[in-house]
Amino acid sequence: MSLRRTATEVCVSMDSRPEHLVRLRTIVGRLAAASGMSKEEIQDTTLAMTEACANAIRHGSPNGSDGSVSVKLISDPRKMIVEVSDNGSGFDVNELPEPQPELKAGGLGIPLMKSLADSVEFLRDKTGMTVRLVKKINGRVRSGAAERKA
Repeated sequence: MSLRRTATEVCVSMDSRPEHLVRLRTIVGRLAAASGMSKEEIQDTTLAMTEACANAIRHGSPNGSDGSVSVKLISDPRKMIVEVSDNGSGFDVNELPEPQPELKAGGLGIPLMKSLADSVEFLRDKTGMTVRLVKKINGRVRSGAAERKA
């Protein structure tokens, strides 16, 4: 007998309030761990998702905290996909100015997402904007003596 794990999909909808990010990070972390991600992969995925959500809350909610953000998580044995959608008018990623952290705070979320995820897409349609993050699952990192023997 063989057992294969198929894709798992979780959808979360929340109002545009940053305090929901704590619970959302917990959900992403647990799903990522169950998918076989290493601690580093879990941290990268969770941080990239947090940045995408923070941008959606800050820039993609035209009605402020009355707006909503939805997050779709799809995980299979090879990768985890995180889609963060909002109702904002969106933006053209090619027209964003280069971040200048020495001059002002902010502007580092998209470069950070790109450095943490294996791929990042920005999709705009008439209902709003979606950021799709993909993180490949390379597996658990061995630690301690087992790592030294390898």
